This record gives sequence, C-alpha cells and structure tokens, in this order.
Amino acid sequence: MDWVTEYIEEFQYVAIALVLFLAGLGVPIPEDIPLIYGGVMAGQGKLDVSIHFLVSMIFILVGDTCLYFIGKKLAKNKQGHQQTADVDSPLDMQTSSRFDKLVKPEMRAKVQSYFDRYGSWAVFLGRFVAGVRGAVFLTAGLTGFPLKRFLVLDGLAALLSVPIWIAIGYKVGERWTEILESMKSYQLYVFGGLAVIIVIWWLIKRKKT
Repeated sequence: MDWVTEYIEEFQYVAIALVLFLAGLGVPIPEDIPLIYGGVMAGQGKLDVSIHFLVSMIFILVGDTCLYFIGKKLAKNKQGHQQTADVDSPLDMQTSSRFDKLVKPEMRAKVQSYFDRYGSWAVFLGRFVAGVRGAVFLTAGLTGFPLKRFLVLDGLAALLSVPIWIAIGYKVGERWTEILESMKSYQLYVFGGLAVIIVIWWLIKRKKT
C-alpha cells in the first residue's frame, strides 16, 4: 500500500478524502492507513489535524452510506421481479445475482452470524472488522435497515475509531507501520472494549443527572 502513502504525500486532504471514500464503497483499501498516515503528516506539521479529522469523518460516512444505498437499490430491483416472503434474519431473503457476486457465500454466512448475535449493533461492530465492514453495510441496505439508525451506529463507530487512528499516527510518527501490525489482531477487541467503557460511562452519567 505504498502508493496510498505516496498519494497522500502529494495530494494531502484530497487524497485522504478519495481513499476513504473508496474504502467505504468496499474497495479493498485498508481504511486505517490514510487515517494513521494523515496523523503522521499532521505530527510533522504538513497537515492540520482538525481538518484531517473532519475530512476523514465526512468521506468515511459518505462512502459507507453509498454502499448502504447500493444494497437498498439491489433489494428494490429484486422486489420489482419477485415478492419476497417475511424473513426471520437479514440474509434469509433471496438476493439478486449482483449481490451474490459482490458478497461470497462464506462472507454472507459471517455477516448473518453478526446480525444474529448482535442485532442492530452489527453495523457498529462491523466497522472494526476488516473485510467484513463492506458486506455488513451492503446487507444493511439490502434488508431495509433504517437509514437513521445506520447513520447513528456507523457515525458512533467512526467517532470512536477515527480519532484513535489519527492520534496513533500523530504520536508514533514513522513507527506507525509496526504499531499498525501489532494492533491488527486485536482491533475488534480494543475498539469494542473502548465502546463498552464509553457506554457504561454514559449510562452512569445519565443516571446521576
């Protein structure tokens, strides 16, 4: 992925926006690389960290929402040809051949297990699992997941992950690649644990007020 960092070096915010947008659409580009490397550049004084955060948040959510609407469009096209019966779980509905090409059977099974286990929170948790994120968002649109709920859950997940990735790049500088490698195996657990802490803190604060 050297081309990503070289592209960001040359075009800065435009490159970050484009790469994150494409990653949100499901293009196999690690979302954390532009976030961390933008943080590295901010630490070197080449970027403004606040602008980097704002651009990243906007284009991550735009890309994710486009993928959601692609799923919604696939579902609408399918329903135009065939009325589907009521289903008990998101992926029980018959999908179009285009969806079958986009999401392989093993990935559909994995996404199905996420929705079965976590319900709506599958959208939130999907952001922290590389390779699953796009399939989760596509499925959310395909199955009529409420748009407002999708935006809230995806936005909350991004608000948790984006500042952390940027801060890592800002603090560690040129060591960002080794830090990234060490975090990959534990990414879901790290961010999931932070999410639980934040929710507990919010519930305690709400109870006191």
